[in-house]
Amino acid sequence: MEIEAAKAIAGGLVALPAFGAALGLGSYFTSYNNAIARNPETKKMLDEKFFMAVAFVEALGIIPIGLAAYILAS
Repeated sequence: MEIEAAKAIAGGLVALPAFGAALGLGSYFTSYNNAIARNPETKKMLDEKFFMAVAFVEALGIIPIGLAAYILAS
């Protein structure tokens, strides 16, 4: 029974970085929208960097969820 409790705690703690990634994405979207609103001519330049950064931050949020699922399933 103690091992099952440890797995549940570990699974929950591993998923915490996903919360941090969600906060980071929210902050990044806010900054992006403010930048476009202030200077619409830079939209094309910002789009190139924006989507690459969003993909990396999203991956950093998805990896811990997969790890948590693996810990809880084993």
